[in-house]
Amino acid sequence: MNIYVAFDLSKKNKLKLKKITKNNRIFFKKEIKKGTSPDKNFLKSEIIFGNVPAEWISKSKKIKWIQLESSGFGEYLNLDFKKLNNKVRITNLKDFFSQSVSQTILSGILSFYRGIDRFIILKDKKKWIGDPLRNEIDLLLNKKILFFGYGFINQKLHHYLKPFNCSFDIVKSKTNSLFIDQKIKVADIIVCCVPETKKTIGFFGKKRFSLLKKDSLFMNFGRGSLIDEKELIKLLSLNSIKGAMLDVTENEPLKKSDPLWSCPNLILSQHTGGGSNEEILNKVKFFESNFIKYCSHQSLNGLINLTKGY
Repeated sequence: MNIYVAFDLSKKNKLKLKKITKNNRIFFKKEIKKGTSPDKNFLKSEIIFGNVPAEWISKSKKIKWIQLESSGFGEYLNLDFKKLNNKVRITNLKDFFSQSVSQTILSGILSFYRGIDRFIILKDKKKWIGDPLRNEIDLLLNKKILFFGYGFINQKLHHYLKPFNCSFDIVKSKTNSLFIDQKIKVADIIVCCVPETKKTIGFFGKKRFSLLKKDSLFMNFGRGSLIDEKELIKLLSLNSIKGAMLDVTENEPLKKSDPLWSCPNLILSQHTGGGSNEEILNKVKFFESNFIKYCSHQSLNGLINLTKGY
Protein backbone atom coordinates (compact mmCIF):
# COMPACT_ATOMS: atom_id res chain seq x y z
CA MET A 1 0.00 0.00 0.00
CA ASN A 2 1.35 3.44 -0.98
CA ILE A 3 0.82 6.51 1.20
CA TYR A 4 1.36 10.10 0.03
CA VAL A 5 2.00 12.83 2.62
CA ALA A 6 1.29 16.28 1.19
CA PHE A 7 2.69 18.69 3.77
CA ASP A 8 5.99 19.47 5.43
CA LEU A 9 7.06 17.34 8.40
CA SER A 10 10.09 17.35 10.64
CA LYS A 11 12.49 14.41 10.53
CA LYS A 12 11.11 13.21 13.87
CA ASN A 13 7.51 13.20 12.63
CA LYS A 14 8.51 11.49 9.38
CA LEU A 15 10.08 8.70 11.39
CA LYS A 16 6.94 8.45 13.50
CA LEU A 17 4.79 8.13 10.39
CA LYS A 18 7.06 5.45 8.98
CA LYS A 19 6.74 3.53 12.22
CA ILE A 20 2.94 3.91 12.15
CA THR A 21 2.63 2.70 8.57
CA LYS A 22 5.15 -0.11 9.08
CA ASN A 23 5.81 -2.05 5.88
CA ASN A 24 3.78 0.25 3.66
CA ARG A 25 5.56 2.60 1.30
CA ILE A 26 5.31 6.28 2.14
CA PHE A 27 6.10 9.28 -0.05
CA PHE A 28 6.74 12.74 1.39
CA LYS A 29 5.97 15.92 -0.59
CA LYS A 30 7.21 19.05 1.15
CA GLU A 31 5.38 21.57 -1.02
CA ILE A 32 2.90 21.53 -3.89
CA LYS A 33 3.12 24.57 -6.14
CA LYS A 34 -0.14 26.01 -7.43
CA GLY A 35 -1.07 24.83 -10.91
CA THR A 36 1.26 21.84 -11.01
CA SER A 37 0.17 18.41 -12.23
CA PRO A 38 0.04 15.42 -9.87
CA ASP A 39 3.34 13.57 -9.61
CA LYS A 40 3.83 9.85 -10.18
CA ASN A 41 4.01 9.03 -6.47
CA PHE A 42 0.62 10.64 -5.87
CA LEU A 43 -0.95 8.78 -8.79
CA LYS A 44 0.10 5.41 -7.40
CA SER A 45 -0.94 6.08 -3.79
CA GLU A 46 -4.01 4.63 -2.06
CA ILE A 47 -3.92 6.91 0.99
CA ILE A 48 -3.34 10.67 1.00
CA PHE A 49 -2.44 12.54 4.17
CA GLY A 50 -2.74 16.27 3.58
CA ASN A 51 -4.61 18.78 1.43
CA VAL A 52 -3.73 18.09 -2.18
CA PRO A 53 -5.17 20.29 -4.98
CA ALA A 54 -8.79 19.36 -5.69
CA GLU A 55 -8.09 18.79 -9.38
CA TRP A 56 -5.54 16.08 -8.53
CA ILE A 57 -8.15 13.83 -6.92
CA SER A 58 -10.19 13.21 -10.04
CA LYS A 59 -7.00 12.26 -11.93
CA SER A 60 -6.17 9.37 -9.61
CA LYS A 61 -7.47 5.83 -10.05
CA LYS A 62 -5.83 4.57 -6.86
CA ILE A 63 -7.07 6.81 -4.03
CA LYS A 64 -9.37 5.23 -1.47
CA TRP A 65 -8.91 7.51 1.54
CA ILE A 66 -7.83 11.13 2.04
CA GLN A 67 -7.02 12.36 5.53
CA LEU A 68 -7.08 16.16 5.39
CA GLU A 69 -4.79 18.13 7.67
CA SER A 70 -7.56 20.68 8.18
CA SER A 71 -11.12 20.80 9.44
CA GLY A 72 -12.22 22.84 6.42
CA PHE A 73 -13.36 21.30 3.16
CA GLY A 74 -14.09 24.41 1.09
CA GLU A 75 -11.51 23.84 -1.63
CA TYR A 76 -13.14 20.51 -2.50
CA LEU A 77 -16.77 21.67 -2.82
CA ASN A 78 -16.73 21.52 -6.62
CA LEU A 79 -15.64 17.88 -6.83
CA ASP A 80 -17.94 15.36 -8.50
CA PHE A 81 -19.43 13.97 -5.29
CA LYS A 82 -21.42 11.23 -7.05
CA LYS A 83 -18.22 9.62 -8.28
CA LEU A 84 -16.36 10.22 -5.01
CA ASN A 85 -19.09 8.63 -2.87
CA ASN A 86 -18.29 5.27 -4.43
CA LYS A 87 -14.58 5.74 -4.72
CA VAL A 88 -13.00 7.92 -2.04
CA ARG A 89 -13.51 8.49 1.65
CA ILE A 90 -12.43 11.91 2.90
CA THR A 91 -11.87 12.65 6.58
CA ASN A 92 -11.10 15.96 8.25
CA LEU A 93 -9.56 16.79 11.62
CA LYS A 94 -12.81 16.53 13.53
CA ASP A 95 -12.72 18.39 16.88
CA PHE A 96 -8.97 18.88 16.45
CA PHE A 97 -8.87 22.68 16.73
CA SER A 98 -11.66 23.31 19.25
CA GLN A 99 -9.45 24.14 22.24
CA SER A 100 -6.88 26.26 20.43
CA VAL A 101 -9.34 28.25 18.30
CA SER A 102 -11.81 28.86 21.12
CA GLN A 103 -9.01 30.11 23.37
CA THR A 104 -7.83 32.44 20.60
CA ILE A 105 -11.37 33.81 20.22
CA LEU A 106 -11.65 34.31 23.97
CA SER A 107 -8.32 36.15 24.06
CA GLY A 108 -9.54 38.45 21.28
CA ILE A 109 -12.81 39.20 23.05
CA LEU A 110 -11.01 40.04 26.29
CA SER A 111 -8.46 42.11 24.40
CA PHE A 112 -11.18 44.40 23.06
CA TYR A 113 -13.11 44.64 26.32
CA ARG A 114 -10.07 45.22 28.50
CA GLY A 115 -8.36 47.58 26.04
CA ILE A 116 -5.31 45.40 25.37
CA ASP A 117 -5.49 46.07 21.63
CA ARG A 118 -5.28 49.82 22.26
CA PHE A 119 -2.51 49.55 24.82
CA ILE A 120 -0.30 47.72 22.33
CA ILE A 121 -0.74 50.56 19.83
CA LEU A 122 -0.09 53.19 22.50
CA LYS A 123 3.08 51.40 23.55
CA ASP A 124 4.38 51.44 19.98
CA LYS A 125 3.65 55.19 19.84
CA LYS A 126 5.18 55.73 23.33
CA LYS A 127 1.98 57.55 24.26
CA TRP A 128 0.66 57.54 27.84
CA ILE A 129 -3.04 58.25 28.39
CA GLY A 130 -3.70 56.37 31.63
CA ASP A 131 -6.73 57.26 33.76
CA PRO A 132 -8.97 58.70 30.99
CA LEU A 133 -9.05 55.21 29.45
CA ARG A 134 -10.44 53.56 32.56
CA ASN A 135 -14.03 54.54 31.77
CA GLU A 136 -13.72 53.13 28.26
CA ILE A 137 -12.79 49.62 29.42
CA ASP A 138 -15.66 47.14 29.51
CA LEU A 139 -16.41 43.78 31.13
CA LEU A 140 -17.34 40.50 29.45
CA LEU A 141 -19.86 39.86 32.20
CA ASN A 142 -23.52 39.42 31.10
CA LYS A 143 -22.88 39.91 27.39
CA LYS A 144 -25.22 38.50 24.72
CA ILE A 145 -23.40 35.99 22.53
CA LEU A 146 -24.60 34.90 19.09
CA PHE A 147 -22.94 31.76 17.74
CA PHE A 148 -22.97 31.27 13.97
CA GLY A 149 -22.49 27.54 13.77
CA TYR A 150 -22.38 25.27 16.78
CA GLY A 151 -19.67 22.78 16.01
CA PHE A 152 -16.87 21.78 18.34
CA ILE A 153 -15.19 25.21 18.40
CA ASN A 154 -18.24 27.20 19.46
CA GLN A 155 -19.28 24.45 21.85
CA LYS A 156 -15.91 24.73 23.58
CA LEU A 157 -16.10 28.55 23.58
CA HIS A 158 -19.61 28.29 25.07
CA HIS A 159 -18.07 26.29 27.92
CA TYR A 160 -15.33 28.90 28.46
CA LEU A 161 -17.85 31.77 28.51
CA LYS A 162 -20.28 30.29 31.02
CA PRO A 163 -18.49 31.69 34.11
CA PHE A 164 -19.04 35.20 32.71
CA ASN A 165 -22.81 34.74 33.02
CA CYS A 166 -23.34 35.48 29.34
CA SER A 167 -26.56 34.65 27.49
CA PHE A 168 -26.40 32.62 24.28
CA ASP A 169 -28.23 32.21 20.98
CA ILE A 170 -27.29 29.81 18.22
CA VAL A 171 -27.64 29.99 14.45
CA LYS A 172 -27.56 26.67 12.62
CA SER A 173 -27.94 25.76 8.96
CA LYS A 174 -31.76 25.61 9.16
CA THR A 175 -32.32 28.64 11.40
CA ASN A 176 -35.01 31.06 10.20
CA SER A 177 -33.66 34.25 8.53
CA LEU A 178 -35.97 36.50 10.56
CA PHE A 179 -34.67 34.99 13.81
CA ILE A 180 -31.09 35.50 12.64
CA ASP A 181 -31.60 39.18 11.82
CA GLN A 182 -33.38 39.82 15.13
CA LYS A 183 -30.55 38.26 17.11
CA ILE A 184 -27.85 40.13 15.16
CA LYS A 185 -29.49 43.41 16.22
CA VAL A 186 -29.15 42.69 19.94
CA ALA A 187 -25.94 40.63 20.06
CA ASP A 188 -22.93 42.04 21.90
CA ILE A 189 -20.60 39.45 20.36
CA ILE A 190 -21.07 37.51 17.13
CA VAL A 191 -18.80 34.48 16.73
CA CYS A 192 -18.72 32.82 13.32
CA CYS A 193 -17.32 29.31 12.99
CA VAL A 194 -19.04 27.83 9.95
CA PRO A 195 -17.69 25.82 7.02
CA GLU A 196 -17.75 27.18 3.51
CA THR A 197 -20.90 26.08 1.72
CA LYS A 198 -23.08 27.64 -0.98
CA LYS A 199 -25.33 29.01 1.78
CA THR A 200 -22.56 30.65 3.81
CA ILE A 201 -20.65 32.43 1.01
CA GLY A 202 -21.29 36.18 1.34
CA PHE A 203 -23.74 35.66 4.20
CA PHE A 204 -22.52 38.80 5.98
CA GLY A 205 -22.86 41.57 3.42
CA LYS A 206 -24.00 45.19 3.62
CA LYS A 207 -27.53 44.33 4.75
CA ARG A 208 -26.59 42.14 7.71
CA PHE A 209 -23.58 44.19 8.77
CA SER A 210 -25.91 47.19 8.99
CA LEU A 211 -27.85 45.36 11.72
CA LEU A 212 -24.92 45.21 14.15
CA LYS A 213 -25.04 47.27 17.34
CA LYS A 214 -22.56 50.15 17.69
CA ASP A 215 -20.79 48.47 20.61
CA SER A 216 -20.75 44.94 19.16
CA LEU A 217 -17.82 42.67 18.37
CA PHE A 218 -17.63 40.54 15.24
CA MET A 219 -15.38 37.46 15.19
CA ASN A 220 -14.85 35.28 12.11
CA PHE A 221 -12.94 32.03 12.58
CA GLY A 222 -14.61 29.88 9.93
CA ARG A 223 -13.98 30.87 6.32
CA GLY A 224 -13.13 34.23 4.81
CA SER A 225 -15.82 33.82 2.15
CA LEU A 226 -18.52 34.33 4.81
CA ILE A 227 -18.15 38.11 4.80
CA ASP A 228 -17.91 41.09 2.48
CA GLU A 229 -14.61 42.51 3.72
CA LYS A 230 -15.20 45.93 2.12
CA GLU A 231 -18.41 46.36 4.12
CA LEU A 232 -16.71 45.31 7.34
CA ILE A 233 -13.89 47.79 6.70
CA LYS A 234 -16.49 50.56 6.30
CA LEU A 235 -18.09 49.68 9.64
CA LEU A 236 -14.77 49.65 11.46
CA SER A 237 -13.45 52.81 9.82
CA LEU A 238 -16.59 54.72 10.86
CA ASN A 239 -16.48 53.25 14.41
CA SER A 240 -19.93 51.78 13.72
CA ILE A 241 -19.02 48.71 15.82
CA LYS A 242 -16.64 48.17 18.70
CA GLY A 243 -14.26 45.92 16.81
CA ALA A 244 -13.65 42.76 14.83
CA MET A 245 -11.23 39.86 14.81
CA LEU A 246 -10.52 37.89 11.66
CA ASP A 247 -8.57 34.68 11.74
CA VAL A 248 -9.53 34.02 8.12
CA THR A 249 -9.61 36.35 5.13
CA GLU A 250 -10.75 36.03 1.54
CA ASN A 251 -7.15 36.10 0.28
CA GLU A 252 -4.32 34.52 2.25
CA PRO A 253 -1.71 35.75 2.72
CA LEU A 254 -2.89 39.33 2.50
CA LYS A 255 -1.13 41.55 -0.03
CA LYS A 256 0.74 44.50 1.45
CA SER A 257 -1.73 46.81 -0.29
CA ASP A 258 -4.78 45.17 1.31
CA PRO A 259 -6.84 47.74 3.27
CA LEU A 260 -7.36 45.28 6.11
CA TRP A 261 -3.80 45.99 7.28
CA SER A 262 -4.62 49.62 8.07
CA CYS A 263 -8.20 49.08 9.20
CA PRO A 264 -8.82 50.39 12.76
CA ASN A 265 -10.36 48.34 15.55
CA LEU A 266 -9.37 45.09 13.84
CA ILE A 267 -7.27 42.18 15.03
CA LEU A 268 -5.84 39.92 12.31
CA SER A 269 -4.64 36.59 13.69
CA GLN A 270 -3.44 35.39 10.26
CA HIS A 271 -5.13 31.98 10.28
CA THR A 272 -3.10 30.89 13.31
CA GLY A 273 -6.07 30.48 15.66
CA GLY A 274 -5.80 26.71 15.63
CA GLY A 275 -2.07 26.62 16.21
CA SER A 276 -0.19 25.13 19.12
CA ASN A 277 3.35 23.95 19.76
CA GLU A 278 2.39 20.30 19.23
CA GLU A 279 -0.03 20.83 16.34
CA ILE A 280 1.88 18.76 13.75
CA LEU A 281 2.60 15.92 16.16
CA ASN A 282 -1.07 15.75 17.10
CA LYS A 283 -2.06 15.67 13.42
CA VAL A 284 0.19 12.65 12.99
CA LYS A 285 -1.46 11.01 16.01
CA PHE A 286 -4.90 11.73 14.53
CA PHE A 287 -3.80 10.07 11.29
CA GLU A 288 -2.45 7.11 13.25
CA SER A 289 -5.81 6.52 14.92
CA ASN A 290 -7.64 6.61 11.59
CA PHE A 291 -4.97 4.53 9.84
CA ILE A 292 -5.50 1.72 12.34
CA LYS A 293 -9.25 1.92 11.70
CA TYR A 294 -8.74 1.99 7.95
CA CYS A 295 -6.57 -1.12 8.00
CA SER A 296 -9.10 -2.98 10.14
CA HIS A 297 -12.09 -1.78 8.04
CA GLN A 298 -13.62 0.27 10.86
CA SER A 299 -15.55 3.53 10.55
CA LEU A 300 -13.19 6.50 10.24
CA ASN A 301 -13.25 9.49 12.56
CA GLY A 302 -14.14 12.79 10.88
CA LEU A 303 -15.73 11.25 7.80
CA ILE A 304 -17.09 14.07 5.63
CA ASN A 305 -20.60 13.97 4.25
CA LEU A 306 -19.81 14.79 0.64
CA THR A 307 -23.35 15.99 -0.03
CA LYS A 308 -23.29 18.55 2.82
CA GLY A 309 -19.62 19.44 2.39
CA TYR A 310 -18.71 19.01 6.07
